[in-house]
Amino acid sequence: MDTVIVKGSEMASVIKAKLKEEVNDLFPKPQLAILLVGDDEESRRYVRLKEKAVDEIGGQCRAINLPENTTLVELLGQIRELNADPHTHGILVQLPLPGPLATEQETVLSSLSVVKDVDGFHPFNRGKLFSTPPFLVSCAALACMDIITMYRNPRGLLTVLVGDSFDLVQPLALLLMARGSRVCIIPEAHEWEEVAARADVLVVEKGRPLMVKADHLKPGALVIDAGFHWEAGRVCGNVDPMSVTGKAGWLVPVPGGIGPLLIAKLLENLLTAYREQVFAADDW
Repeated sequence: MDTVIVKGSEMASVIKAKLKEEVNDLFPKPQLAILLVGDDEESRRYVRLKEKAVDEIGGQCRAINLPENTTLVELLGQIRELNADPHTHGILVQLPLPGPLATEQETVLSSLSVVKDVDGFHPFNRGKLFSTPPFLVSCAALACMDIITMYRNPRGLLTVLVGDSFDLVQPLALLLMARGSRVCIIPEAHEWEEVAARADVLVVEKGRPLMVKADHLKPGALVIDAGFHWEAGRVCGNVDPMSVTGKAGWLVPVPGGIGPLLIAKLLENLLTAYREQVFAADDW
């Protein structure tokens, strides 16, 4: 069987080109504010990627780096300022938060303006997934849905999700159920093999590096690798691409899979938030 390697970077380029055309005709330009607390280098790298992506479509990005010892009161105060700023159309807090702030994540996310919550992490936006249509949805879940619906009709398919995250697995499960998919969630990578072998669509977020082999797959399955590991000095995911090639129908690998597409969906969310604020204001 020929396995189609799904390149998220190519899908992302198409989305960004379309958004760039739209932004070219907009004034004021969409502006994203990114709050980064601390000096974690991996988080800084993700922030730089997001800044670059916003710049590529002609938007504006304001990265605010707060010190590691920032208190909850100080962080919430910064968010209040951005919520009230009419020039800021989207806000995201780069996760994970460091130190004591990590235990206050829900408080921080709940303080974001619902219409500026471009990550889709506010409890209201997560709750809207139970209704139709949702408003701002997690970028990771949107990226996976784009891939799944491009290659398969989810209705009636068995989709197995290995993981339990609030930013990918939980919203993706709701989106899939709304499309008629039969969804099975395995919160931890424990005794997952038997269910995975029956999956028409398999999304693996948790587990060991390269743990998913050809023997674990249903022939022709769509496999999305959502893991991230350093193994032998290189980046890899939870799926062994060498092993599953020839057994999977489609493979979204690591690296080069959902990562670039996730950032493209962030840009789409920024435009959705912008339209809600600027165009709705014009209607008044």
